[in-house]
Amino acid sequence: MFLASYKCFLFKLFKRSLTILLVLTYITMGSCGTIPDDKGEIIGYSNKVKWKNDVPLGMVLIPAGTFLMGGGVNQSVIAKTHITQITTVAPFYIDEAPVTNAKYRAFIDIVQADPTAYGLNEAYINEKLIPDITVWRKDFPDMFMDDSFGANYWNDCRFDHYPVVGITWEAAQQFAHVRSIYRNKYLEAQGLPPAPNFRLATVAEWEYAAKGGRASGQYPWGGPSVRDQKDKLLANFQVTKGNYAASGYAYTAPVKAFPPNDYGLYDMAGNVSEWCKDAYSPLLIHKSEAISPFYRDEEGVFKVIKGGSWKDYAYSLQTGISDCEHKDIPRCYIGFRCVMSAI
Repeated sequence: MFLASYKCFLFKLFKRSLTILLVLTYITMGSCGTIPDDKGEIIGYSNKVKWKNDVPLGMVLIPAGTFLMGGGVNQSVIAKTHITQITTVAPFYIDEAPVTNAKYRAFIDIVQADPTAYGLNEAYINEKLIPDITVWRKDFPDMFMDDSFGANYWNDCRFDHYPVVGITWEAAQQFAHVRSIYRNKYLEAQGLPPAPNFRLATVAEWEYAAKGGRASGQYPWGGPSVRDQKDKLLANFQVTKGNYAASGYAYTAPVKAFPPNDYGLYDMAGNVSEWCKDAYSPLLIHKSEAISPFYRDEEGVFKVIKGGSWKDYAYSLQTGISDCEHKDIPRCYIGFRCVMSAI
C-alpha cells in the first residue's frame, strides 16, 4: 500500500513538473522567436536585453524641443544680417562641463598605452593630440612671457579641474572617437549592446542646450543682465577693456566655478569657447534646415565656436552668437565638450 501511495506521489510530481517545464519552454521560446497562437497568427515578441539606458557619466539628458535659433541676441550691436529661425532638435546627452585637463590627460594615457587599438600611432599622438603649451604666449605675448605657464597649466595638478585648451578641432574629434571605443569595449565586456558614439555638438544642439529650456534666452541664465541679484558676475569674461579679472580670474577658471543653467550645464558662457561640429558659414545658410540643422563643408577650414571665453566681452557670451576659428590652429581660449545622441 505504501508503494502504491509513493507511485501516486511521483506521478503527481511528474505532472506538476511537466506543467512548469512547458510554461518555461513557452516563455523561453516567446523571448527567442515568433510563436504562432491558436488562431495561426504570428505574435510579436521582444528581444530586449536586460539593460538600463543609464545617462553617461558626467552628462545631462537634453529633451527634444523647438527653439529660436539665433534668438535672444541684442540686435542693436550686431549687423542686420543676423538670422533667426525656428528649429527643432532631437534629444541628446551633453557633458555638464567642458573637458578638463585631468580628463584629457587620462585620454592621452589611454591612447599612448595602446595606440593601435584606436587606429593611432605614437607620432600622431605627439604631434596632433597633446595640447600645445605655447598657445598662451602666442595668443597673449605680453601677458604670458614664456611657455612656463602653459607647461604648468597642462601638467600641474592645481589645474586639473580647469578646461583643457591648446587643442585643435581634430584633437577634440579624436577625443570623442576614442571615448566611444573605450566605453563600448566596456559595454561589450558586460554583455550589453553598444551605445551611440560621442561627438562634438552641432551648432543647433549647442545653442539649444545653452538656452537652458528657454525658447529665446539671451544668456544661459536668461538675461539681460550678466550679474545676479548680489551684483556678482555670472560668468568668466572680460567685463570692460583690459578688465579680465573682474570675475575673480585673470584667465580661465575651474569648471563649475559659476552657476549652471536650468539644464544643469556649466560654463555655457565664458571661460572657454567651445568647438562645434559645424563648418562656419558667414551667412549661416545652414539654418535653412529646420530639423537638427548641421552645416557641412569638407573644404572649409573654419569651424564654429560658441559661448565666448575669458578674453571676450559679454556680447560673445550670448547664446545666439556664433564665431569661428581655423580648425588646425589651437588657442588658449578654446576647449570643447561632447554630446551623444539619445535613444
